[in-house]
Amino acid sequence: MFNLAIIGLGKWGQTLVKSVQNKSKITKFTSVVSRNPEKISKISKQLNLKTFKTVEDAIKNSKVDGIVMCTPHSTHEKDIINLTKFKKPIFVEKPLALNYLSAKKIINACKKKKIILAVGHNRRFLNTYNFLKKIINNKKFGKITHLEGSFSGKSSFKGSEKSWRNTIKETPLGGMTGKGIHITDLMINLTGSFKKIISRSKNQLRNTNLDDTTDLLIEFKNGATGYLSTILATVKYWEIKVFGSNGWIKIEDEKKLSYKIGDNEVKRPNIKFEDIEKLELEAFAKSSIYKTKFPVDLKEVLENTRLFEEAVRLKNKF
Repeated sequence: MFNLAIIGLGKWGQTLVKSVQNKSKITKFTSVVSRNPEKISKISKQLNLKTFKTVEDAIKNSKVDGIVMCTPHSTHEKDIINLTKFKKPIFVEKPLALNYLSAKKIINACKKKKIILAVGHNRRFLNTYNFLKKIINNKKFGKITHLEGSFSGKSSFKGSEKSWRNTIKETPLGGMTGKGIHITDLMINLTGSFKKIISRSKNQLRNTNLDDTTDLLIEFKNGATGYLSTILATVKYWEIKVFGSNGWIKIEDEKKLSYKIGDNEVKRPNIKFEDIEKLELEAFAKSSIYKTKFPVDLKEVLENTRLFEEAVRLKNKF
């Protein structure tokens, strides 16, 4: 059993723990690190976690094979570089960093110490997405010409105003850090590096200090074009579409897939949905145990960070 310690037991941290606790045969969480253990004592007991104020204490007094971080994006560089001294594999929730240089420093620090670094882009583990990739890799689909995606919903609006997620420092481009960056991750995984970008973002409802409406126009180096929207001022919506020179394929709500190739009828295969948080944490455990690469390539993570930084820089400059 691969034992994990988590730093940050907020709403998403709890989601990660619950995905594997008493469910996985490969990994489980044994401890949680918090500056204020008393605030999380109740949930820690419910999840059968020992609480510690420091990672060092957790490692000394609990079984810890790997570290999971669910903390503010802007703190990742300092915290991860500090964690490398423990020489434990590290799983960090996306985004890895808010700028390219910071992401590069994190990756280099882990590489220098030969530490496995995994970034939590959970949609990579969707069975529908893996099916989509198989269809796209079929020569009958043709060349990818255009991609469209949307990841929207009010999750950022639901949280406490005091939450770090609801600050401009951690969320400088509306829904991009929480939602949209998942879609650009998939686009980069499918088409490679981007060439240029147009970024538009604004606050329409004005019931928060965050932009609630954000969209990007993207041109990739291979010639394909892309469009992304991430709207906080609406209900939950998730979609990605890929157009090829001889077909199209799309996923809606993460679970529903349909595609058409040539003159054939539209196909809608029934694809099993699995817990993607469980799958990504088990993949992290396996890559740590067997010293193999985590499925999310760090070169693609770095490129996604570059795209995000450029989108922030070019916001409404068109």
